[in-house]
Amino acid sequence: MNKAEFMTLLERHIVLMPVHERNELLQEYAAHFEFGRQNGKSEEAIAQELGHPVELAYEILGDRYVDPQLYSPPPGPSSTGGRMGKAIGLFFLNILLVIPMGAALYSLGVAITGILVACLSAPLIVVADFVIHGQFVMYKIFLALIMVGIGLFMVFGVKNMWKGIIHGTLRYIQWNMNTVTGSERR
Repeated sequence: MNKAEFMTLLERHIVLMPVHERNELLQEYAAHFEFGRQNGKSEEAIAQELGHPVELAYEILGDRYVDPQLYSPPPGPSSTGGRMGKAIGLFFLNILLVIPMGAALYSLGVAITGILVACLSAPLIVVADFVIHGQFVMYKIFLALIMVGIGLFMVFGVKNMWKGIIHGTLRYIQWNMNTVTGSERR
């Protein structure tokens, strides 16, 4: 086994080591080959002295050792065809399911916001009623005050509701983009 074969096999069997440790180790073994060659030894003799790369990897990693045949590296970047397929699938998912549900959610948000505005504007409506009809009715004032109280309670809930809806929409859009491009956001 020559240096290139030895180094390739060793690197393949220590693939789970942290990158900086793996690089240091490979540099050390490359230095062994260089030192042995300077002393007149052949690459095959140096490799034989060092031992078999698989055994070395097992000794180095101990219980962290995993046979490279059992280890599958994380998927690489998607092909153009794969991205197109994902984009088409997401397009139909969005058109048939997500957009109608999103429209319903946004409509509900607008309706609740309308209720909030109506509750908070109740005193203005009582004043307009007084100006138009010229009649002062006490229960309308109390009803307007109750509605303002309800509206004040609703303000924070509606604010948080809109934050959640917008945040969820942006996250879903980001998820769509990450799915199509194959990148991950963590």
